Amino acid sequence: MLTSIVKKYFASISIAILTLASLIGIHSKHLAEQQDYDPKCVEFGPTIWSKQRAKAYALAYMKVHHPTWTRAEWRSLNKLWGKESAWNMHADNPESSAYGIAQVLNTKPGTPAPLQIEKGLSYIVHRYDKPSIAWSHWRKNGWY
Repeated sequence: MLTSIVKKYFASISIAILTLASLIGIHSKHLAEQQDYDPKCVEFGPTIWSKQRAKAYALAYMKVHHPTWTRAEWRSLNKLWGKESAWNMHADNPESSAYGIAQVLNTKPGTPAPLQIEKGLSYIVHRYDKPSIAWSHWRKNGWY
């Protein structure tokens, strides 16, 4: 019980720090080095948003906002968005208005990665209830 409360607390703090840093454009060379800086990662303003950082944000967000979801839900989401965009916040579908990590329709280019993730999870909850069902639908149809 206590460990789940502590995990929730640290996840909340991580979400707050990552969101604040992305929204106000804090750049920290030291932070980038700690996050296993990848030269192929994308820039969001002066803050670097790598695929690893986007995944960490999504996992922390899930732990706080969907505490009943199991690790299997995270694996499903990771596979789903890996297929949709390869976790690239600049992924663009030329055949539709889908854009970003979650490839949600009508997402505007330049939308910050945290907002793309939150919008994508909101869509999944609204349409499928949880990532495993969305992933199952994607495997059958090639879209979600």
